[in-house]
Amino acid sequence: MRKSITRGSACIAGFLLLVCAGTTQAALVNFTLNGVVDGSYGSPYGLNLGDTITASGVFDNSAISSSPYTVYFDQSHSGNTLSITAGSLTLNQTQDDAYASGGSPRFEFNSLGNLIGVNFGSTPFTSGPLEFLAEDTSSNFATGVWNASSFNMTPAPVPVPAALYLLVSGLVGLVGVARRYKNVA
Repeated sequence: MRKSITRGSACIAGFLLLVCAGTTQAALVNFTLNGVVDGSYGSPYGLNLGDTITASGVFDNSAISSSPYTVYFDQSHSGNTLSITAGSLTLNQTQDDAYASGGSPRFEFNSLGNLIGVNFGSTPFTSGPLEFLAEDTSSNFATGVWNASSFNMTPAPVPVPAALYLLVSGLVGLVGVARRYKNVA
């Protein structure tokens, strides 16, 4: 009888592990990307020639593994976040003109996983393939390029779900029952 309880526990544990493994999701990654101001008129947002701007945030990396290799930061992809800091100007994904309607802001990658486009459109800041323009209300502007080789992704910390704690406590309980049954028999 003891062997059948132990085998039953092992079968249940194996089944649960298979079910949990089948439902894993793609990894969230933190990212950073730098751009460099290569032209300016005036000093919008304190930006001058040679200054660095930064885009950072989090996204689900599953989008870059299949065509069209695009990561969206729009309202439909609320788990993805994007923040752009250009001098004293700081923007997030919700400030893109197309955020609510979809399609932008977005990062575009080629089939090799290389960044080829940063699309963001708002009144003070626009970005096309790998170029950007920041313009203030006094018509001062700064242009520049995103440095695709500076694009860096690191795994985002993922919290352990409560279901895993429940699974482990259930398995511990089954082991306890099996031991108690062994001592009684």
